[in-house]
Amino acid sequence: MTEWQTIETAPRDGLSVLGYANGEMAVIYWWYEDSWQIDVAKICASESCWWPTHWMPLPKPPKTESL
Repeated sequence: MTEWQTIETAPRDGLSVLGYANGEMAVIYWWYEDSWQIDVAKICASESCWWPTHWMPLPKPPKTESL
């Protein structure tokens, strides 16, 4: 598992990552050149909303068994 990193080091190429702020975590991605978006809800993460302070890569999904 990767350690938490400061948000300034997060990728800003649209890749989804795990974000953290104020005791809450969410899957986020950088939206163009102006804000973090919460991946599931697609709502803003601007100063008036939720602004992440840290991030880490998402884990790999579990392997599924073939039928």
